[in-house]
Amino acid sequence: MTNAQDFSICRQYFTYKNDEYRLLRIKNARVKVNTLKDHLLRVFIIGMLVSSVIGFMEPSGIAWIFMPFGFITGALGALVSARKYELQIEFEHEDETGLQWISVVKGNKQTDMAVLSEQVNKIQQKIA
Repeated sequence: MTNAQDFSICRQYFTYKNDEYRLLRIKNARVKVNTLKDHLLRVFIIGMLVSSVIGFMEPSGIAWIFMPFGFITGALGALVSARKYELQIEFEHEDETGLQWISVVKGNKQTDMAVLSEQVNKIQQKIA
């Protein structure tokens, strides 16, 4: 469960627990509500990644037997870690990566949504 005490905004940094983000690099913030489509896409991608790692380690014969188990393991891991709400910041990296939405924290409960929305408002006030 996310608490408002886990967040802080000082002069130059937005902090969540031990993670710090420079306010000058934050361009926007939002609370993303993940839908069933988002969860299914995430389950599929993580399952395929785990399965492909097994395929790359042993591309012949036996890997074809274990790749479905890798897919199922990755998919189950993605399902267990799925959350409904995400606090995301649009962060400008120092290198060539450019702007990218980064998930800072995730939550499932309606109280988490309220805390995350409050933090989005504070971030947007500070970067404006």
